[in-house]
Amino acid sequence: MRVEDKFLEPDTLSWVKFSSITWTHDNKGFFYSRYPAPQQGEQLDAGTETNSNLNHQLYYHFLGTDQSEDILCWKDPENPKFMFGAQVMDDGKHVLLYIEEGCDPVNKLYYCDLSTLPNGLEGFKNRADMLPFVKLVDNFDASYRAIANDGTEFTFLTNKDAPKYKLIRVDLKEPSVWTNVIEESEKDVLESAYVVNGNQILVSYLSDVKNVLQLRELKTGGLVHQLPIEIGTVYGISGRRKDSEVFIGFTSFLTPGIIYQCNLAVEAPEMKIFREIVVSGFDHTEFQVNQVFAPSKDGTKIPLFIVSKKNIVLDGSHPCLLYGYGGFNISLTPSFSVSRTILTRHLGAVFCVANIRGGGEYGEEWHKAGSLANKQNCFDDFISAGEYLVSAGYTQPKKLCIEGGSNGGLLVAATINQ
Repeated sequence: MRVEDKFLEPDTLSWVKFSSITWTHDNKGFFYSRYPAPQQGEQLDAGTETNSNLNHQLYYHFLGTDQSEDILCWKDPENPKFMFGAQVMDDGKHVLLYIEEGCDPVNKLYYCDLSTLPNGLEGFKNRADMLPFVKLVDNFDASYRAIANDGTEFTFLTNKDAPKYKLIRVDLKEPSVWTNVIEESEKDVLESAYVVNGNQILVSYLSDVKNVLQLRELKTGGLVHQLPIEIGTVYGISGRRKDSEVFIGFTSFLTPGIIYQCNLAVEAPEMKIFREIVVSGFDHTEFQVNQVFAPSKDGTKIPLFIVSKKNIVLDGSHPCLLYGYGGFNISLTPSFSVSRTILTRHLGAVFCVANIRGGGEYGEEWHKAGSLANKQNCFDDFISAGEYLVSAGYTQPKKLCIEGGSNGGLLVAATINQ
C-alpha cells in the first residue's frame, strides 16, 4: 500500500517463508526470500503442505511487476537446507547476504556493492547469473549482524570468541583485520545495538535477566549515558542514524506495556511516555516482584522471578505456578500477563519464572549448558526451583503446578517423570 494515498498495489508474492524485507533506496523494490513453488501434483494449498522446506532462495522484486519477473539473487542447490536473508545498509550501496543453516546463532556473511553493477539491478532481469556477492565470512563459526557502515568500514554485533557478544569493526578493503569496538562484558549479554543520533550507539544489555540501556560512541565504544529505565524488558527499539529521537518498547511483570520517547541530543536524556497500555482495574501497587537465585543440583545459581500479592506471609499456604522453557537460546524476561495477574490477585497464587539453563539469559555458555548432552541440567534446574519455592515458604508440593509450552512441554514432562 502507498502510504501517501493509501493505494493498494496489485503486487502479490507467493511461497514466501522465513523472510525479511529490505528496500533499496530508490524505492523501486525490495529483497525477500522464498521457497520454490510446489511441483505439479504436490499439495498446493498454502499452509497445509507437509514436505520439508528446502532450497530457500533470495529474490529482488520490482514494484508493479509480476513475481515471475523477480530477479533470483542467490541460491545454493548443493546445500538445500541453507536459508538466506538480505540487508540493505544505510548508505544504499551495500547489500549484505546472511546465510544460516539452523537455529544456532551462527551465519555466513557475503556482501555486494550495488553501485558497481553496470546497469544496476535492472541489468539482471532475464539473466541466469546471480548477484556478484563477495565472501566476507564463509564458515558457521559465529553470528554477525551489521549495525552500521561508513563506506567500506562496517560495524557488527557478534559472538565471535565472545559468548556474551561484542561489537567489532572491519574494513572491506582489509577483510582479515577485525578490531573490537565494545568488548564482551564479563557478566552481561549484549543483546542489541542501534546506531542513532549521528555517530552514537544505543545498546541493550541483559543483566541478570533485566535490560539495561546505554548510549555509547560509535567510533570508540565509550560510554556517554546510561538511560534511566525500570526493571523489566526492552522489547523493541526504533531509531535511525539520522534521527536524535528514539522510541523504546518496555514491559515488565507489573507494566502492561509502554512506548517511551527519548531525545538523545540533550545533555540528560529522559524517558518520556509516548503511549501506554492501561488495563482496567489493574493496580501495580497491589503486587510485588522479587528476584532470587536458587542453587541447582550442581550448585549453579538459577535466577527466579517471583510475583505475588504484596506482603504475603511465607507459610506455605499459597498455590504456585512455576513456568520454564530452557532452550534454543531464548531468554524468559519479565512480561505482563492478565491471566497470571488474575491468578495472583483473585486466587492468592504465586507466579514464578525460572530462568533455567538452555536459554540465553547469560549468553551462549548458558545456552550450551542446557543443550544436547547437557539437557539434564534443565530438568535439575527446574526441580531445584520448585524445591526452593517450597523451602522458602511460598507453597507446598500439593499446591505447586508446573507449566511450559513447546520445548517447555518437554521440560514439564521430563520433570514429572523424574
